[in-house]
Amino acid sequence: MANERQTVEGFSLSHAGILNGTAGAETAEGDIYGVRSGSIELDTDSYDNTGDDAVLSTWYWFNKATLTIQSGYVPFKTIALLSGSAMSSSGTGLNDYYTLPLWEQRQLNSPSFPVLIRVPSKDADGNPRRLDFVLFKVQFQPMSFDGPNYKDGLLLNYTGTALMSPRTETGANFLDSVTGLPSKAIGRLVSAPAI
Repeated sequence: MANERQTVEGFSLSHAGILNGTAGAETAEGDIYGVRSGSIELDTDSYDNTGDDAVLSTWYWFNKATLTIQSGYVPFKTIALLSGSAMSSSGTGLNDYYTLPLWEQRQLNSPSFPVLIRVPSKDADGNPRRLDFVLFKVQFQPMSFDGPNYKDGLLLNYTGTALMSPRTETGANFLDSVTGLPSKAIGRLVSAPAI
């Protein structure tokens, strides 16, 4: 029975959130609301060790991962968090308005954040689970827009680089999964019961 829970399939993308760096994957500092698509692409390379007119061995490595998320909503609070810019409001009430600098110079050197990507899934027996991609340190590029387009609307694009980090999403030291010694990782993959 336990082996069936260790094999999961994901079939959607339900949530993407910016974590606060201390409380773990269940406390989002900023929510990327209305996620339409997302991808995590590992940047890898290889080197062929040759001799005697043959490839004797191949060495593989990775440097970073590129995170791309597309959303149909514009969350001012999350954009302010990622860009480091200040959002202002006219107050409260039905006629209030919000303003945020668009591509302010300070956004060229944004801080890094841990990020959660949540995928609804099920195990080999069909029991509901969730599959979480927890990235320890993501540095975001300035946001970009697709559109607005007729019938397709306006889409907000988030692109970030997930870097190797010696600390987890809670700020704890990352320990190698085999040796238990301090090490670095891009993140972790978690399969847990559906909430």
